[in-house]
Amino acid sequence: MQTLTIDPALPYLVPELRTVSICLIGCGGTGSHIAQSVARLAAHCRDTGGPEIVLALVDGDTVEQQNVGRQLFGAADVGKNKAQVLAARLSAVFGLAISAFPHMLKQERIAGQGYSVLVGAVDSAAGRRVIKNQLAYYNSPWNLWLDCGNHEASGQVVVGSAGDAQGMHGVLKLGMCGRLPTAPLIYPELLVDAPPRPREDCAAAMQDNAQSLMVNQMMAAIAGQYLYDLVVRRKLTTFRTVVDLSSLTMRSDAITARNLASATGLTEGQLLGLEPLEAKKKRKAKRAA
Repeated sequence: MQTLTIDPALPYLVPELRTVSICLIGCGGTGSHIAQSVARLAAHCRDTGGPEIVLALVDGDTVEQQNVGRQLFGAADVGKNKAQVLAARLSAVFGLAISAFPHMLKQERIAGQGYSVLVGAVDSAAGRRVIKNQLAYYNSPWNLWLDCGNHEASGQVVVGSAGDAQGMHGVLKLGMCGRLPTAPLIYPELLVDAPPRPREDCAAAMQDNAQSLMVNQMMAAIAGQYLYDLVVRRKLTTFRTVVDLSSLTMRSDAITARNLASATGLTEGQLLGLEPLEAKKKRKAKRAA
């Protein structure tokens, strides 16, 4: 008889916090829905005695007519900056002080002090490279990057703090996980510029029936749950969630040595700190010889 074994999840724990800085980069198809979720989370924490959430929205784009309906904008918003529209509206609805940066994320340090989460809702390699650089400024396990990406009817949400293999070495200790892999560490192609596409954005793709109307909202809901787990529950037991709306399926990867090794290409020994990072290269060279 074959015995089914399930590796126990090794939680990523968050210390008790007074303030959490959340910076949302991208306020379009997925980002506008995430902005609403984070504003709700901020109001919830305020009303229940949780940590204060300092929320900033970053986007240099203006609202176009084709954005109305798919994104959280109305006809009266056309021609206005997306970040400023959402910051003003959500601040008024929830009684918050939300900051807006009406330009694309640049090299300035925008993450707050202490525990900070950069939420990426961008669809370009250039945007992700800037976010990766932002994370590298701080090089701390208390600064996370929650990345959302989607295709026509599928997508993934990844939360992590380590931008390279060195940052993942020895992260599994004492039955816990000290760091998680960022999206480019799992999907290196996210940092590579793609060839020009005939469709310019999500709204145009939706008009051509090439992108599901619900995919952005689904990705935002998952991102919102990850943020809730981080801020309120102060614990993560998964690091990646993949969705396919065409088959209505969703899978989340638990934080285990096996799953982290599979996602990053490292060995379980390297993640546990029992094996140097060079060991994998040496084994490959030996096999080749």
